[in-house]
Amino acid sequence: MVTFLCILGIIGSLAAIKYRERMADMLGTAEWMNYVGGPYNFIIIVSVVIFLWSISALFGITDVFLSPLLWIIPSGIRGG
Repeated sequence: MVTFLCILGIIGSLAAIKYRERMADMLGTAEWMNYVGGPYNFIIIVSVVIFLWSISALFGITDVFLSPLLWIIPSGIRGG
């Protein structure tokens, strides 16, 4: 099931980059999207994050990407 969702995430992120103009027209422009360059750049950034997350989950290396978060989260989760 994880493999299927990862492949679906890769295909969906590539489709979002290809059809970002249509998606941005559907979403509209919000004030906070201007900080990242508008709705087009926001869709690109989210698509790249989903693509990288799907690739890392497919190969089982999400702990490499999430390990910096362990220094931010309180120590109760780390067990220390």
